[in-house]
Order: sequence, then structure tokens, then C-alpha cells
Amino acid sequence: MRLLVRLSKPSMYHRGKWRPDYATFECLALRLHGPMVSGKGFGAFIHADVDLPPQYARYASEQRRNPDGTYRVEVIVNHNAKTLAPFLASGLIEMDVRETT
Repeated sequence: MRLLVRLSKPSMYHRGKWRPDYATFECLALRLHGPMVSGKGFGAFIHADVDLPPQYARYASEQRRNPDGTYRVEVIVNHNAKTLAPFLASGLIEMDVRETT
């Protein structure tokens, strides 16, 4: 399942405040994790485990690395609404979405 995902980068100090920084890119998701998280200042999202493209591996924190070598990233629901609709409608907490060949 191809999704537009958001990876947390190290925070930056800008105009006297710490600001979160993100890298947004498209990649293949292996597993989706719910429930949907919503909060103040950002859109609703779920988590997904992905194989990171090499150009984004330098931003990845070791705490987000899974034992199988994948990384946990955020998937913004509004950017992927049609793709995520079956998962969100199912009510499942976790879904394996690997493509079998």
C-alpha cells in the first residue's frame, strides 16, 4: 500500500521556540496501526511501519526502529483518505498490508 507519510526529524529552535520538523514523502507501508490520533495543531493521523528510503534514513530515530528493520511513521488521514478508508472502517487496531506477489 503506497502512502504519503510523515517522519519526525530532530526539532529545531526558531524565533525563541522549539518547533517540530518533519520530512514528508511517499513510500510503501507494511503494517498499519490504529487507533486514529487527533490533536491540536495537526491533522488526524495513524501510524504505519515502512521500509525507509535511503535518503530519509539519516533522519530516523533509533527509538522508532522495529526489530524487523522497519520504522514507525505517521500517516496523515486527510492526505490518504481513500487509501485508508477500508482500514478505518474496519475498526481494526493493526492490519498487515504487504503486497504478496
